[in-house]
Amino acid sequence: MTFSRRKFLQGATSSLGFLAAAATLPKWLGEAKAATLTGYAGYRATVCVFLLGGNDSNNVIVPLGSTPYAQYLAARPNVGIPQGSLLPINPVGLTAGSYGLHPALTRLQALFEQERAAVLCNVGPLVLPMLKSDYTTEAVARPDNLYSHSDQQDAWASAIANPSTAALPLALVGKATGWAGRVADKIHGLNPGEYPEVTSFGGKALFAAGAVRQPMMVSSSGTLAFRQTTDANFNALQNEALSQVVGIDNDVTLEASYGGVFTTAQAFATARTTARDAAWNALPQATRDAIDALFVPPPTGSTGWSLHTQLKQVLRDLIAGAMPTASGGLGVRRQVFSVGLGGFDTHVGQRATQDALLAQLDFSLAAFHQAMDLLRAEGIFGASPPQATLFTMSDFSRTLMENSDRGTDHAWGSHALVLGDRVQGRRLYGPFPNLDLSGNAVNNLSTVDSKGRWIPTLTVDQYAYSLAYWLGLNTATERDYVFPNLAGYVASATARSFPSSARSYRIGFMLPDA
Repeated sequence: MTFSRRKFLQGATSSLGFLAAAATLPKWLGEAKAATLTGYAGYRATVCVFLLGGNDSNNVIVPLGSTPYAQYLAARPNVGIPQGSLLPINPVGLTAGSYGLHPALTRLQALFEQERAAVLCNVGPLVLPMLKSDYTTEAVARPDNLYSHSDQQDAWASAIANPSTAALPLALVGKATGWAGRVADKIHGLNPGEYPEVTSFGGKALFAAGAVRQPMMVSSSGTLAFRQTTDANFNALQNEALSQVVGIDNDVTLEASYGGVFTTAQAFATARTTARDAAWNALPQATRDAIDALFVPPPTGSTGWSLHTQLKQVLRDLIAGAMPTASGGLGVRRQVFSVGLGGFDTHVGQRATQDALLAQLDFSLAAFHQAMDLLRAEGIFGASPPQATLFTMSDFSRTLMENSDRGTDHAWGSHALVLGDRVQGRRLYGPFPNLDLSGNAVNNLSTVDSKGRWIPTLTVDQYAYSLAYWLGLNTATERDYVFPNLAGYVASATARSFPSSARSYRIGFMLPDA
């Protein structure tokens, strides 16, 4: 097979992500832009953990009261978890032991009880707040292609449930953007120079794309470089072509454009690697050894795990970002990261598959959180140590009613997890759904049908804005740009006297700044 140089270069650029937006890279080192940091003046990051395929959150948290648990088990006699195996939690304001977590989530149970983790109940994409009557009569627009994997992943990643109904700001019209990318558009001034605010190691690519700012897309191993193959001839062709193109800088051809991109991307990759190594080496050896040990998975049951590797690489980037430039770091203030864990589309034989995935999730989230505790104890970061908040997203939850293959099917509202030292934990946020599916759910406003597909009572927009606000997105103008549906959602909830949780722009799971 032969390749034209043009086609080769078109394919090759994908290996270095979307870095064409940066004109020259050296200027982001040490060149601060005018910006006001309201709240915390140190480093903050959010880390999105996207559970791809539709995680069955009905088995993540289960009510332990006699009536709701009986309803739960009646709907899922095979995939349901025995009551004695669930891990009791004691949410603030609720009866002690009224809920239990999946038995694989032992570390998260401990962190929940330590007030470091919280559960957001029944959150999902919505255009406007919705009752069952609105769903049945179609009086309120539904999310686009509800129950579709790709469309609902897009809805979570973009915080635009139905693009056809969205009143987008002019700057966003005709552009496919995610809410993290749009946050980057607005908080860019809080960071020095052109360093990308969003880095994706996995998850949903749309999440990271801005209208102005472009993300850094790297492999799950943390590598930002052109992929080498086992074919020496191909590698040689690749290197030769790159060398030729990098030398082109004075022609307005396609190849000349690529030359600028390659020069920028290669310089950026080198600078990033240097900063990661310098910042890591600036930590005491004992701290580095302790962090490495945290990410060593258990000897059994961890074959094929990937999430802990992604999160360790996020941590390395986070350290480089938070480390002062005097110590070789980047000295940035705000970053967003994305990782992904797939396999949650459990139509068949759910228990074994989900149990293993949740064990991986539990280990990986806890390892990252414990590593952040170690970093906070390091004097090298001064009086303002780095802060990070982990949060989960997924396509949707799954039906409460199990299917004939001992699995579950696509649903809607889902329970999400948030974790971090600035999380107001040991709490459930939002109404937990009513598990009564009797009488074809005629009088049950929680579900659209007798299978138990929950109508969300918290929207993705509220969830995402709560995190974006913590990062520094705190004016109404910025909010309306990043979350163009949110003001209309709150106005509708207020006009129709929905519960207070639906009438709020933000959900209170983040501790306020002192």
